[in-house]
Amino acid sequence: MKRIYGIVAFVVSVLSFVSCDDFMDVHKEYIEDGEIIYAPKPDTIGFIAGKNRILFNCRTYNAPNVRSIDVYWNDGLDSLIVPVELKTGYDSISIILENMEEKSYTFDVRTTDNFGHKSLYLTDFGTSYGEIYQSRLSDRRIKTVSLSDKGGIVTWYFAPSDLVCSEIRYTKNDGSLSVTETSSIKDVTELPDIKPGSTIEYRSLFIPEVEAIDTFATAWKTFATVIPEEYKYDSSSWTVLSASDESSDHGGRIALLDGNLNTFWHSAWEDESAPLPHWAVIDMQSQKKISRIEIYRRAGNTDTKSVELYVSDQSNGNVDGWKKIGNAVFVDGDSLSISIPESAEQGRYLKLLLPDSNNEPSTSVAEIYVYGK
Repeated sequence: MKRIYGIVAFVVSVLSFVSCDDFMDVHKEYIEDGEIIYAPKPDTIGFIAGKNRILFNCRTYNAPNVRSIDVYWNDGLDSLIVPVELKTGYDSISIILENMEEKSYTFDVRTTDNFGHKSLYLTDFGTSYGEIYQSRLSDRRIKTVSLSDKGGIVTWYFAPSDLVCSEIRYTKNDGSLSVTETSSIKDVTELPDIKPGSTIEYRSLFIPEVEAIDTFATAWKTFATVIPEEYKYDSSSWTVLSASDESSDHGGRIALLDGNLNTFWHSAWEDESAPLPHWAVIDMQSQKKISRIEIYRRAGNTDTKSVELYVSDQSNGNVDGWKKIGNAVFVDGDSLSISIPESAEQGRYLKLLLPDSNNEPSTSVAEIYVYGK
């Protein structure tokens, strides 16, 4: 048995010697001219998209002996050798690769040190965008333009992909031009101090990738709809403070400002009809420069005949001191438009007076809209 063990041990020793000899033969092939020394390879690299260019970012670690960072693309046919002086620890460089054809690239990056040693390659990808991308862009479309007491208002349709923002160029009341920017996540743009009756121009700005260094802008276009000459005041915060009388059905006096033509303020009639004239006082929250007032009487009802309009800075409808700014008579239909002279007084409170009726003493008004310029 001991003899058998001895033979086995001898065979294993011979095989081990042969294997080691073969391994050394392979190793010698690589170290025949000495051990290979590599320069420190880049820690991280990145290629950021641009317009016919690409931004190259490179970070290194403990590479003070590195003299250049070498960038290759198009299978090594194109290159950029960047001389560097790097610090110990982390350091970084950023270089623009100019005049890059519009396409996607594979980049191989290595370093070269002061002794001529090369590092192993690091590979990454980047894209240059240009006329092809530009030709595919479509503007974000405008839905509506309107005017308020605070300025112009533009509403937008949904934002296309890659949109960063939209710009609007408009004329202000003093004749100067102003440009305002609206993010792709917003659907409304305000245009302070816009000149009524003017037009606006707009364009859209895009980036092809999230971190792209360049923005692609469409050409300026003129929106066909002209900014209105007048605006309707926002009455959502206004209140109907008081009325001479009212009926409890169909909404009462608050129906004057509810935006619903199917509700209305009706003079009292349940117990005993209230005598003419009938009136209501509206708090507009501040003095308003009024250019026109629209009044809608109850649909299909012609009781309301004449309308008189007054303003004041005090709210009591029963006292003197109210300044008359306009009056008119309903002829046909349910609506009446009263133009207010430029020279008319201003006030915080608006009084609606109904002095007569086509069916005395009954009157009814569904809605009142106030406009300015």
